[in-house]
Amino acid sequence: MRSWLSLALILGGCASADKPDPNQQNPDAKPLTDADTTPDACPDTDNDGACNAVDKCAGKDDRMDADSDTIPDGCERCPGMDDRIDANMNMTPDCAELMTRTIDLKKVGTNFWRGWHANTSASHSTENDNTITGTTGGTIYNTYYVFSLAGFTATTISEVKLELEMESYVSSDATEVISLWDVTTPAATVEQTAGVNIAIHNDLGTGHKYGMATVSSATVGPANLVSFTLDMQANTDVKAKLGSDFIVGAHLDATPGYVRFSAAAEARIARLVIKYLP
Repeated sequence: MRSWLSLALILGGCASADKPDPNQQNPDAKPLTDADTTPDACPDTDNDGACNAVDKCAGKDDRMDADSDTIPDGCERCPGMDDRIDANMNMTPDCAELMTRTIDLKKVGTNFWRGWHANTSASHSTENDNTITGTTGGTIYNTYYVFSLAGFTATTISEVKLELEMESYVSSDATEVISLWDVTTPAATVEQTAGVNIAIHNDLGTGHKYGMATVSSATVGPANLVSFTLDMQANTDVKAKLGSDFIVGAHLDATPGYVRFSAAAEARIARLVIKYLP
């Protein structure tokens, strides 16, 4: 009798194996394998929450935007500045594009901040805007040009040129060389010191040479500006003087003879042309 009961239990167990499990939502479903898994529809290789297909800065965290210009820090052209500003719409942000600024000679009232200091008894005066440069009557004249950089900001200075209009050329030589120099004396001291000051005279023609240009009688007048491209040290010095005055000294390298970039208080072209990144 027990054998019949055991057989019945076995048969009943086999029958129950064919019945669906009531805990399964889909009785016909088979166990999933890796081959059955749907690929991720939004891969995010850099794990910044942005799908690769819409990632602004691949490999970097799109959520990091310190200057709030919508450009992730990892792809900034100009950290700390707005990369979206592009005035000429050439696809290069203004902050990453060289700009040009022209700065005319400093002028206070009717007084241009230019002039000479001599190595002898010739007396300097702030009202004298004559810029005789060279040697005449045994006296050597060095000249200066002051430019106000007030209100001018830049992250990088890449090029500085000085352009001068030459008023006259007096020399027996066909050409003369004018050299430009750094000036360590404060601009206001150079401009406002009256009388003879040999230290200032020397400072205008010694130290670090920014550059030079060759002049002749053919370069006289506004149609033939004398252009000096200054060196890398000038770029550094201009950057250091942003917000204040930048001064350049000029010296004629040979004697005798002189050139003049202004005779008195008349208006003459004297300007810096600066290429920079804002």
